[in-house]
Amino acid sequence: MRGGEQTDGLLSMINDLGDTKNMTMIEIGSYMGDSTIMFAQNFKNVITIDPFINNYDDNEYPTEFAALTLVYDKFLENTSKYNNIIHIRKKSDDAIFDINDKVDFVYIDGHHIYEQVTKDIINYKKLVKDGGIIAGHDYPWDDVTKAVNELLGVPDNVYIDTSWIKKL
Repeated sequence: MRGGEQTDGLLSMINDLGDTKNMTMIEIGSYMGDSTIMFAQNFKNVITIDPFINNYDDNEYPTEFAALTLVYDKFLENTSKYNNIIHIRKKSDDAIFDINDKVDFVYIDGHHIYEQVTKDIINYKKLVKDGGIIAGHDYPWDDVTKAVNELLGVPDNVYIDTSWIKKL
């Protein structure tokens, strides 16, 4: 997590969602679990999806700092006290087949290339309940912005941490 900016942005977004205590959500991309913890503190159920595979996304800065197998251990440690988190350790393209129920909210912060952001939006939008929300992170990234704008239109809001949100 990138300090106060990330926290402020996610909290603002969560607050904009209204009463989340009875909502189920999916988070694509968990890293060390900082955002996962914030979601777990505010949502009834959190389904996280992250393969924690080294060299999966060489464009991502976190791979420069720690092997993702070590990051996975830290994720498990950080999120261990929350019993409302279910983690699927797979690529999002594969994890979609493990989820059978509709959810209220999807947050996409996985692989940031255009093709993958597009796949994640198409695949996971189908799982969002009518009137639900799809959102994500890193809207200023060219590939993220292009995929979001093409498939969903301009976001309803973009937060200080570059999270974006779109009501369906």
